[in-house]
Amino acid sequence: MKKCLEIESENMFSIDEMIVPYKGTKAGSLRQYLPSKPHHWGFKIFVRAGISGMVYDFLTYTGKSTFGTGQGPVKDLGVGANVVIQLCKTIKNPLDCVVFFDNFFTSLPLIVHLKESLGLRSLGTIRKNRLKGCTLEDDRGLLRQGRGSYDYWMDNEAEVAAVK
Repeated sequence: MKKCLEIESENMFSIDEMIVPYKGTKAGSLRQYLPSKPHHWGFKIFVRAGISGMVYDFLTYTGKSTFGTGQGPVKDLGVGANVVIQLCKTIKNPLDCVVFFDNFFTSLPLIVHLKESLGLRSLGTIRKNRLKGCTLEDDRGLLRQGRGSYDYWMDNEAEVAAVK
């Protein structure tokens, strides 16, 4: 892991999970089952990679002990958000970087936290239940408006926008 951090990094990153295939039985609870992955059994690893595909940092999922004795850097945000925060702490020039992640990780409080604490810009798809206080047009309304229709919500104070 130290060697990954020494590599000269890019300024655009993607954070996602991957699985290292392992069919053995000696790994105990470290071995995970992920039915949506091509290799269902293996070690679950969260990765921060550049747009070239180069891995710059990673975190092995070990269950409740992934973040040590506490529940992660920020207890109220959940596992996905804490993974992102942990992996973003090692970015060398956060003010010049952008991080992308999918709906497993994304929440509005996470995006605000990354901007305020690290000065890091981020972009991600988000689940409907994580849009607290953000009202957007429903799917039917956008369909009625026709192709190319969109709706947006902005919080100028937090400098966050949601687009549908």
